[in-house]
This record gives sequence, C-alpha cells and structure tokens, in this order.
Amino acid sequence: MDQAQLKSRFQKYFLDLNTRELGNGIDWSLLNLPIEAHSVEKGGYLFQQGDVVNRLYFLSVGLVRYVSVSDTGKEFTQTLVKGPRIIGSTRAMVTEASALFGIQALENSVVLSYPWKVFYSKMREDRAFLECYSHFLERIFIAKEERESAFVKHSAERRYLDFCADFPELKSAIPQQYIASYLGITPVALSRIRKRLQTS
Repeated sequence: MDQAQLKSRFQKYFLDLNTRELGNGIDWSLLNLPIEAHSVEKGGYLFQQGDVVNRLYFLSVGLVRYVSVSDTGKEFTQTLVKGPRIIGSTRAMVTEASALFGIQALENSVVLSYPWKVFYSKMREDRAFLECYSHFLERIFIAKEERESAFVKHSAERRYLDFCADFPELKSAIPQQYIASYLGITPVALSRIRKRLQTS
C-alpha cells in the first residue's frame, strides 16, 4: 500500500467519523505534510512501553493490542484494535512523555503517522477537521466508560461473550493468554469458561 492509498484511507476514516456533509468540509490541503508509513509484522511492535512517542498513528489495515508490562514482568492486554482507526498513546503524544504501554501487531499491519505538533497546528485551522477529531475522542471515551463498567458489573463469562461478539474472528486466532488478560482473568479461568459454554 503506497502513501497515496494510505492518505485516502485516512481521509475516508475521518469522513466516516461524522456526516458526509461535515467531512466534505475538511480542507485536506492543510494536511500536505510529510508522513511515515510503518509496516509492522505479526508479533512486532509499533512502539514499546517506555518509548517516547510524539506521533499520531493511523492503523490503516491490521489488528493490534495495547500491552503493558508490570514491574514483575507480567503482561496485560489493555485493549484490542482493528483497523481502520487512530491508535497510540494520547498522553505520550501530547506531553512527549514515555509511553505507558506498547502496541503489538497481532497480524501484519500497515500504519500511517504524522508528527503530532504539526498535525495539531494544521487541524486547528479547520473547524470541520476539529469536529471530526472530537467525534473520534467521544467514541474512545464512550468505549472506555463501557469497558470499565463491564469490569464492575459483568461476570467474566459475560465479558467473554461480549468479546466473542466484538471480535468473533479472534477467539481461536490469538493466544488465549492475550484474551484472558484482556478480560482480566487467568488463562485457567478462561479455559473453564470456554468448556462450560461448550457443554451448556
């Protein structure tokens, strides 16, 4: 996938964030900026926990997980993301601090990136662009709130069923320890849930 195709997919993503009428109002000439294309092979990292990350990333094609590692070396899968979608660490991007998690490809993935400060300065010049980006942030906050609520209110089995509904192609395609970590349970507990569902 060349840079023109990546830019086209990026623009379509923003159009789909809002109404076509608003999306068509974006002045895309403002984004005539140098970009980087990243091909991340399955198992590889876009960036690792502790890296200083100051770019906006767009996952054009692929599947990634946000993974953090504890002081004792235990991995936690924070979230799973399918392209197309903006990905990355807002905290690290905005403050130029080290990332609190890494992003690992669970399948071969293609990512486009812009330097955040330049991208943001251009985005501020276009109200339609800012509104589309605010819709993206709204989606992120809503998903985060719903996930936090599920951890409090729902059983592990219910969270697993929700995972299967959200990512039907993944329940047998990625390591079970990733799924267990994403659900906040142990692999042993996940195995018990799967067996119980198979026999019910």
